[in-house]
Amino acid sequence: MNFLPLALRLSDYCFRLPGLMLLATVVAVGCRTTAESSPPAERPNVLILFTDDQRYTAVGAQGIEEVATPATDGLMAEGTSFTNSYILGAPHGAVCSPSRAMLMTGRHYFNLELGVYAAFAVADSLRGESRYLTFPEYFKANGYRTFATGKQHNGRQWIERGFEEGRALFLGGMTTHFGTRVADFAPGSGWSEPYADEDKFSSEVFADAAVDFLQRDTSDDAPFLMYVAFTAPHDPRTAPEAYHDSYPAAETELPVNFLEGHPFPIADMKIRDEKLAAFPRRREEVQQHLADYYAMITATDAQIQRVLDALEASGQADNTIVVFSSDNGLAVGQHGLLGKQSVYEHSVKVPLVFRGPGIPENHRVDALAYLHDVFPTLCELIGLPVPESVQTESLAPVLKQQEAEVRESMHYGYNAGPNDQRIDQRGAHRAVRQGDYKLIVSSKDGVVTHQLFNLAEDPWEMDDLSGNAELEQKKAELLAELKSLIEQTGDPAELDQDMFGLFATANQ
Repeated sequence: MNFLPLALRLSDYCFRLPGLMLLATVVAVGCRTTAESSPPAERPNVLILFTDDQRYTAVGAQGIEEVATPATDGLMAEGTSFTNSYILGAPHGAVCSPSRAMLMTGRHYFNLELGVYAAFAVADSLRGESRYLTFPEYFKANGYRTFATGKQHNGRQWIERGFEEGRALFLGGMTTHFGTRVADFAPGSGWSEPYADEDKFSSEVFADAAVDFLQRDTSDDAPFLMYVAFTAPHDPRTAPEAYHDSYPAAETELPVNFLEGHPFPIADMKIRDEKLAAFPRRREEVQQHLADYYAMITATDAQIQRVLDALEASGQADNTIVVFSSDNGLAVGQHGLLGKQSVYEHSVKVPLVFRGPGIPENHRVDALAYLHDVFPTLCELIGLPVPESVQTESLAPVLKQQEAEVRESMHYGYNAGPNDQRIDQRGAHRAVRQGDYKLIVSSKDGVVTHQLFNLAEDPWEMDDLSGNAELEQKKAELLAELKSLIEQTGDPAELDQDMFGLFATANQ
């Protein structure tokens, strides 16, 4: 079994590779930054808690939606939260796969291999193939004991390369939450046969594995990296019944931007996610979806608390950096949509919290942040150089209160898969945020639509200012910035072409 990348380059790694032995000695060659290296035993542990489809506003402490998340609220009170944290986007409807690929590598999805963010689009032999360094792989090579549980949506190879142990691993995008088929992995013995517990909620299965690791972990000569990736609140939204009882649908408030349908045609309006409710949207049906969504979030938050309690009981909490986030958001009724296949705030904005030694408590910052900033941020927080392969920015200067921001603008993208044969579903979006303003450019079947929002005054994106003559200059500036960011990042979108030229191959 091959536990190393197929193509190793110094530009992708910050450690030497003599023969087949990875050395933990960090060298500056091939790294964007240098750092004074401390002995592994002196570095903090890292615990990443990652949910599936939990939008930024669906955290109780945000004070925006009526959802109970006491564990996450506690992390926010004890750490630093980013109030403008986003995913970059996705090139197909299974948004969580490219999102997780970006988190793992710190690279933009359009600069990664199809096999790790769109496995369904490549031959079986190419699924999971990637030459790029992941943060578990990098941390393992630098003295960390690495452990994973939960959803792994980018193939087996990154698990095999990056983790010394995996328990209750789910390989795939979505599944039932009772009877989730999982498997274990260890480099010496490989993969176990799949197994399932028909009576346990998926979040409890993954929390069990995480708690077991913390209870078994008695080593004090090396720090650990734990990656705990839940499959909730992704549908099917079937939490333990008691949690559904806590959210009566009739008492659940709809978002202020609830619509019966999207105001104009966009990509993937009839994708699977959107077909979970009838068209046009009915208030009562969306209330039920929203109530079930909250039940899933609260049920998973309870399992997050179990993991945090086990960390505290282990005596390691004070020396552990905890990161909480989600792979993308979800509309659940906003703008007439149910899914995450857009660049509206409900779909691209996610919670992002850091807690740990040296990180300010009960602090909120409005710096623009991407989810895949986590890789370089963790490197700087623990004193490792940032690998050259990483394309995004470290948030460490913001967390250390040395800088107010690490970027002045950011862009987002979504389009239906370029090889999608459902011609009626094709279409593309690109968006840019700079300061309080956000410009969305949508292209579908020869029609280009601009939407301009002032997010400070209109966080629900209800008041389109694109036709405001007084903001023509602002709109032009944002469009120019979007084109610049597209060029800088290697985004293949060409805004002057129909559907940004992303479907040229499919149209031939």
